[in-house]
Amino acid sequence: MLMLVAIIVGAVSAVAQVVTVTPQPLQQSSRDITITFHADRGTAGLKGYTGDVYAHTGVITSLSGGQWHYAPSWGDNSAKYKLKRVDTDVYTLTIPDINQYYGITNPAETVLKLAFVFRSADCSREGKETGGKDIFVDVAAPGFALQLTSTPSTTLVQIPSTVTFTASTTSSATIEISVNGTVAAKGSGTSLTHSVDFTKAGDYTVTARATDGAGQTMTKTLDIAAIGAATARTYPGGTPRMGAVTAADGSVTFCIAAPGKNSVILVPSWDDYKVLSANAMYYHDHQGIRYFWTTVKGLSKGVDYPYYYLVDGQTKVADPCASLVLDPENDRRLDPTVWPDMPQYPLDKFNDTHLAVYRSDMGAYSWRVDNFEIPDHDDLIIYELLLRDFTGTEGQANAEGTLRDAIDKIPYLHALGVNAVELMPIMEFSGNNSWGYNPNFYMAPDKAYGSPADYKEFIDECHLHGIAVILDIALNHADGHAPWYRMYPAGSNPFFNPTAPHDYSVFNDWRQEYAPVQLYWKEVIDHWMQEYRVDGFRFDLVKGLGDSDSYAKGTEAYNPSRVANLKRLHSYITANNPRAIHINEGFMTPQEETELAADGQLQWYNVNGNSCQWAIGNASNLRDFYAAESKRPVGSTVSYAESHDEQRLAYFQNSSTSAPNALRYTLGERMPRLASLAAMMLLTPGSHLIWQFGELGDDQNNKNGNDNNTNPKRVVWSHLDNTHRGALKQCYQDLIWIRRANPDLFDDDASVNLLTTAADWASGRFIHVAKGGREILLVVNPYHDSPRTLSRTVSSLSASNYAILSSSAGVGNSADVRFNGNNVTVTVPANNYIVLGTLDTAGVDDITTDLTPSVKVTGTVGVITISGLNDVAHIFTLAGTRVKSVTADATVAVEPGIYIVSADGISSKVIVK
Repeated sequence: MLMLVAIIVGAVSAVAQVVTVTPQPLQQSSRDITITFHADRGTAGLKGYTGDVYAHTGVITSLSGGQWHYAPSWGDNSAKYKLKRVDTDVYTLTIPDINQYYGITNPAETVLKLAFVFRSADCSREGKETGGKDIFVDVAAPGFALQLTSTPSTTLVQIPSTVTFTASTTSSATIEISVNGTVAAKGSGTSLTHSVDFTKAGDYTVTARATDGAGQTMTKTLDIAAIGAATARTYPGGTPRMGAVTAADGSVTFCIAAPGKNSVILVPSWDDYKVLSANAMYYHDHQGIRYFWTTVKGLSKGVDYPYYYLVDGQTKVADPCASLVLDPENDRRLDPTVWPDMPQYPLDKFNDTHLAVYRSDMGAYSWRVDNFEIPDHDDLIIYELLLRDFTGTEGQANAEGTLRDAIDKIPYLHALGVNAVELMPIMEFSGNNSWGYNPNFYMAPDKAYGSPADYKEFIDECHLHGIAVILDIALNHADGHAPWYRMYPAGSNPFFNPTAPHDYSVFNDWRQEYAPVQLYWKEVIDHWMQEYRVDGFRFDLVKGLGDSDSYAKGTEAYNPSRVANLKRLHSYITANNPRAIHINEGFMTPQEETELAADGQLQWYNVNGNSCQWAIGNASNLRDFYAAESKRPVGSTVSYAESHDEQRLAYFQNSSTSAPNALRYTLGERMPRLASLAAMMLLTPGSHLIWQFGELGDDQNNKNGNDNNTNPKRVVWSHLDNTHRGALKQCYQDLIWIRRANPDLFDDDASVNLLTTAADWASGRFIHVAKGGREILLVVNPYHDSPRTLSRTVSSLSASNYAILSSSAGVGNSADVRFNGNNVTVTVPANNYIVLGTLDTAGVDDITTDLTPSVKVTGTVGVITISGLNDVAHIFTLAGTRVKSVTADATVAVEPGIYIVSADGISSKVIVK
């Protein structure tokens, strides 16, 4: 009995096979094959299920490129795929002939593996390998074949333990089994079985050798690491730190939190990925959590070292704190030009786990900006950017965007005037084509866009251009390759909830109250802010960041634990940089968001619904661009008309059957209306967000019904060549730079008067900001079919003290601005806007400038006049776009606005009315 108990204890790390197969070895020519499926193993998704179970099955062949072939459509319940229940949680599937069953007719196509996912009839439940991997069964090559298996199936045993080895052949042969070179059993026939008692820790090689009657000899080996119980030893320095940590002496300590586990072995490339007893990790119990760790010496600098952890002898996982991850399925599909010297996955050895990569100088980069000044949080103009679709082949939707190409576009963003970019999630996600909200490894940048050094260069280049970089990150959930998700059975995972306790369930829901999860978030934030110098984060789906037991009153109710968890995240951020940016996608109650605002956090605020109505010519309330109008503290929101989650305004214009024809089909009408909307958003005090290419009136469909359309979108830089879309972009640019040139008028203590409600339709729409004798007035004609003469009382603006700071293209030289005392009257064409400002808001004092004693520049109605020119004069917009160059005295027709004229090496501003 004691020996039996020892054997059972020793086998706790054994891998229970999800499927067993007869005959063995299995070949393409085998007949009457029986696949036995154990539903209580692997993911156990069909454990206890009493309904019909079906196999979704295909093959990997010599011609399939590693992909499934000859599989039916998902959900095919044909009789041939139905399993027979033979016992509780045990099913069989019979395959009479592989070629006939799968429909393989090409004699040159060799089957390498059978592939399976077992499922319920309604596809609601699945059975897979541990960690959610598909199930594969090896198919031996034709001819004489040998297979060596172990029961239990394992590469790791805990002493004392007994393992039974079976050598099987396809024809009668002389067979022997040896252990570390010593023959332990010998016989003849088609199989030989031998049990080995492992009583001493060490590394063992079990070899089967078989010779058939024709003299053909084959060998197969299994490596077994025998270990004792894990040894307790204090982590260097006393407090465990997860991940690979390099010490001053060059040694590297690898550490992973694995509560409830008995053993973890480091399986590294420097040992050729062999499971060795010497790499069994120590454990350290700290604050009730078990950590496993080991220290390695002698790793060379500047070398990539892939590795994984083997947990309890069953589950292979990469390091959750890895700074780079290799993916066996998706890395080989990446364009090699994206990262030419990317570390390669060892596909010649295995392909069943992600690998972490340690490198002493990962992403080495020489930073040019050391003390970037983050813009004020209430004055952010953020450009939301999906690297996948930002660059690539013009007019194509090929998901070709890269960091290298995005770097080339940073001057465009700078000229546009934005002072922050928000990158949609870049953490290692499933697949190569994604929005990124399916993360698996939170500290590793996804390789689809480039190398770690590319990410750093992009951030550095943004900083050089005065642009902060914000990372979008999903702490609410993780995808199925997340290491801690794979390490535990469903329903008993300390890191993840069995089901989400809130209404925003996506993928696998983190347990936010669990101490190792909270520590992980700190490590994640520290890593991106210290290693990549990012300037803040936008947290996705924060309604799901409450404790698991905090949703008794519903997801939408005020949640103290959610507030506490978000404040904890904020403390992690500000510990790195007190000025760093924290944005929540919360859409929570005013009470909750006000409390978070007091902590220095910003809240996303969605004005897309009313913005869409404006876009098609309907009366709508746009006051919510201003935080105070939504009962939030002034300056605490990031409001937007478009985002990745919302429909494109220009698509809504084009697709809405209730929109007037001119706003559906005529760019000359549609784009000015979008420019007027941009003016109402951007000239409302507070921070705002622009979804990429919104400034060009991008009209691709962003939704599939109520769901997001996450498919790749066309690259649309050619929109800049379109007169109407280019004019819209110029309006965005002018409006943003008006704000940046006059930050005091958008401060909390400036006078703000918004007339942008549905009720303000007939009288026009105005935004009026003033402070200390400086004044800016936005005038918008909300009508889509007729011009309007609109009036507004002003304080400092006057006939002798005003400039047209910006206007939509439809206003042009037809702007009719008249003053009568403190009243200004402006005639504005349908859909259009005009911005007036006192001369000091334009940065000029008069409309006539003497550049040199001989050169005089004058701005009048619609023209710039240059006289006394000696050489050449250049006329630029405020954003630096050259309008015209002249070599002799000239009168140049231009739109109303502010220009920079450079002549004889001297530059100055001039106003055109």
